[in-house]
Amino acid sequence: MSAEPTTRIVRLGPGDEGRLDAYLALHPATSLFLRSNIRRAGLEDRGQRYQGRYAALVDDAGLVHGVVSHAWNGNLLIQAEPADAVILARFHMAAGDRQVQGIIGPLPAVRAVQSLLADRPLLKDGAEDLFDLRLTDVQLPPRLSGEVMSWRRAREGDLPLLSQWRCDYCLETLGEADDEALRARAMADVTAWVAAGDVFLITGPDGTPLSMATHNARIPDTVQIGGVWTPVRLRGQGLARAAVAAALLAAREDGAKTAVLFTGKENAPARRAYLALGFRIIGDYGIVLLG
Repeated sequence: MSAEPTTRIVRLGPGDEGRLDAYLALHPATSLFLRSNIRRAGLEDRGQRYQGRYAALVDDAGLVHGVVSHAWNGNLLIQAEPADAVILARFHMAAGDRQVQGIIGPLPAVRAVQSLLADRPLLKDGAEDLFDLRLTDVQLPPRLSGEVMSWRRAREGDLPLLSQWRCDYCLETLGEADDEALRARAMADVTAWVAAGDVFLITGPDGTPLSMATHNARIPDTVQIGGVWTPVRLRGQGLARAAVAAALLAAREDGAKTAVLFTGKENAPARRAYLALGFRIIGDYGIVLLG
């Protein structure tokens, strides 16, 4: 029986993208935030969107065995075994100049790291179901026909509405406080997403936006769907399911082969909608947001 390789903590930087992605590619469904951020912003950290500090456990041959990124927005993004995730999270926290705002990744690792921050109040303590779907197998809603409703990518003129929707999403789904900081962040987020072509709208016969979904992470062959939102007064009509279908169609048109997403285990309507689209549950995911 071969011994476990000896590893050490290494701070990754420009030039390490290849070996890091080789490790992350072994975990395709749970590493999309990390892989997408690396493609968008590399391994530099100047506090800008999609950037982060990357700490990895690396063996003597230079192979990565686990990674945690402390992202620009304070979230710890994890792809590591639970014990390794704790080691790497402690390494980041020791710097002391960037507060941890959230913990995201495979659920067992998220729970392990959460124990380091047990004194912090929780905004969201989410155990999520993780889904995937081959885009050739998507089951489109019959109402997405162009007569009853249609879809399009969001445009600059949609930003005021989308900013309000994003605030509403954060209030209901993430438990955030309704203040000016949230509104500024919501506008910054949707502006960046729309500029990247990552927001998809369901519209009614008169062109009015009714629901939205986003690609919240993407690499050439895989997209991750998130940010699904339908205003309360419009729910119960299958609009969220149609918005996710629109995001899947766009991903397929762009050449992607697979989609992943996650939702809270208690969110029965979302689970039904995703299963109806052809998704299958493949495991657990964790999103913890701290106050």
